[in-house]
Amino acid sequence: MIVAVLVVSALSVVGTDEVTETEDFTVKDGAYAVVLDEAIVPYSGTSVTVEAANADGKELFVGTANGVDTDSILDGVAQEQISNVEFPSAVEHRFIPGYAAPEATLTDRDWWISQDTGEKVAKTFDLDADPQVLVISAANEGENLDGTTVSLKMRVEGVLALSLFGIALGIILAGFAAFFFLRWFNGRIRPEKKTAVARNTDRGSGPGSGLGTGADAEGARVDSGRVQSSSLVKNPDPAKAAPPRRTSTRGRRSLRMVTAVSLTTGLALSGCTALPVAQPHSPDITPYERTAMRPGEAGTFMTGYTESLDGILNDGGTGLEKIQGEPLIDRTRAQILIAKKAKQKLRAPNFSEVVAGSPSFTEYPMWFYAFGTAKGDEKLTQVQLATRESASTDPIVRTASYIPTDQMPTLMADGHGAVEPGPDAFNEEMTTTADQVSKFLVDGKADKADADGLKEGGFKDFRGYLGDLRGKDSGFDKVDVSCKPYEKLDFTSMTLSNEHGAIGMGEVRCTLTIEVPDDYSVDLGDTIEAVKSNDKDGNTVKVDTAHPYVLLKTGDELSAVATDWNVLSSRFE
Repeated sequence: MIVAVLVVSALSVVGTDEVTETEDFTVKDGAYAVVLDEAIVPYSGTSVTVEAANADGKELFVGTANGVDTDSILDGVAQEQISNVEFPSAVEHRFIPGYAAPEATLTDRDWWISQDTGEKVAKTFDLDADPQVLVISAANEGENLDGTTVSLKMRVEGVLALSLFGIALGIILAGFAAFFFLRWFNGRIRPEKKTAVARNTDRGSGPGSGLGTGADAEGARVDSGRVQSSSLVKNPDPAKAAPPRRTSTRGRRSLRMVTAVSLTTGLALSGCTALPVAQPHSPDITPYERTAMRPGEAGTFMTGYTESLDGILNDGGTGLEKIQGEPLIDRTRAQILIAKKAKQKLRAPNFSEVVAGSPSFTEYPMWFYAFGTAKGDEKLTQVQLATRESASTDPIVRTASYIPTDQMPTLMADGHGAVEPGPDAFNEEMTTTADQVSKFLVDGKADKADADGLKEGGFKDFRGYLGDLRGKDSGFDKVDVSCKPYEKLDFTSMTLSNEHGAIGMGEVRCTLTIEVPDDYSVDLGDTIEAVKSNDKDGNTVKVDTAHPYVLLKTGDELSAVATDWNVLSSRFE
């Protein structure tokens, strides 16, 4: 009876076509998107298809993405959220009022995992795979989902076969039940046992009387129906004795088989076994996480960045803010002015090998490191630190510097491509190193510095330039310098662990104050002249410089690497 109830219940839900579906619902007018978190569907072992159609002929868009991205771009936007899914019931959903559209065109984002468009769209997702967020919206800018209906279908493959098996099992169980009942019932009616009756022989005396008066067949003497004495009874011959009665092993085997089949079917129908069919499942809703740069995307990003930078450099810097941010953008703008003054052409590096890494994030903003080795200059690797403020914006490179390729660290990523941030102790060392770099650029003393490398590379070159300005042959009355760490970007919050330590980036800004004698004309070269920000006459020139570097921790050793420094601007006072 239980098996029959389960079978009828299953077939009443899914029918015989092995698909169960929800009722269609109409999206509320004014909604820009329909959002479904795949994790809330309370089933496993199957797949679900979401279908949408528009009665007015509007082209629709359907895509899946990480919940961190969809939450960011749809924050505050009018949308319909699916809150509960049960088959074959109606879908529970709620309308959240808000802006008519997001800040950026939804369909143009690079973080979509899958996407499709059409007047009728459908997306199938596996309930056993990592959940994502499914979004349906209008494909064309300026439109919404008015007149759109949405429904869900779930594959219940195997339920029909299992139901038929359950029917067959029910028939078998009913047969066994009838068999055992009849056997039990018949066993209750037994024929009465036959008992041996003693036969008395009353023979008189005389010839042939045998044992005498009252003797029975076994030699017991009987007198008037009363046993007077007993005689010895001969034991039966063991060879002729009947064998002991055996219990039926066939019946026990049948019972065990029925029990095993019953338990197996019960477990299968209750969902306790790992069968490849749709089964109820309690959803595990956890916050979404994603890395800013997924595995495999680094090459695409660096290629796109290089091509964009090449075009912008050729166009005199127009649109540079779309791909670069402070502090790097200050250096690039100065380089464009210097190259124009020197009638030179700037080119972006062409990277042949690219690696990227970042931690996991539950919300924006995000950041990541990218490492690129340029063709023709395999001895140096460029290190970039890029940030992404929201899902509506593109990544921008905030700073870049070079390190020797043989010092390129090995990043250790987990199964999702995430790299652990640097330890807290390393963050403290970054702050200390920034102060020590600032001090060295001013006084040239690095004996008490924690990091090696301050007397090399770009740090050394700047100290040499400063020495030339202070030389007797320069003619300047006074050359002063002040330096301090760059504060508009928190470098200490953006570090990565690697195989043997950690990596971070930093920058120091300096200001040179150069006093010129009254009877001298100022000529500091084309570089200073190219970045001059005013035409004021005066005897004092102030020059701003930038000093980017990479901080590497390898075991217990700390190294600051700077391959160059940059002039940013100059002004007369």
